[in-house]
Amino acid sequence: MKRFITSILIAFSAMVLVMFSANNVVAIPVENNSTTSLSAIEEKEESAIPKLVKVEQISPNQIQISYDRDVDKKLGEKSTNYWIQDVMNVTPKGIATLGKNDKVNVNNSLTDKLVKISPKEDSSKVFVLTFNQNIVKGEQYKIIICYVTVEGAPAYNGDNGSAIFIGK
Repeated sequence: MKRFITSILIAFSAMVLVMFSANNVVAIPVENNSTTSLSAIEEKEESAIPKLVKVEQISPNQIQISYDRDVDKKLGEKSTNYWIQDVMNVTPKGIATLGKNDKVNVNNSLTDKLVKISPKEDSSKVFVLTFNQNIVKGEQYKIIICYVTVEGAPAYNGDNGSAIFIGK
């Protein structure tokens, strides 16, 4: 019986030894040659999207807008990248091209017939929108901007922000 128990203990010990030695894990260092991380790519894409930071009426028929960074001037001056929403009326009035319930689309943006957009003092960050009619005093409008990027960036199909202003 002693031999039998001794044999079982030796076999059990051998099994435990094999089991533990088979689970050894060795880490081998891997060299990372990537020079661009995923967060750097996301950051670069985000930096190509300027955001509206300020809108103010500067004359009876002009508003001035400011972006958080320099933009591609051609896109900043393109009237079809801008919408004016009448936030009080279902049917747009005054300088608005959208009623309060309307959604932005290619058919209801501003046009060159309605507005002239130019950079302020050769800036790529501040633009003046000159409307072909005066802004109605007391009316609430929302400017909505889409598709504007920094110079050299790929096309962008989103918005650059919006802001409400009241005619003076």
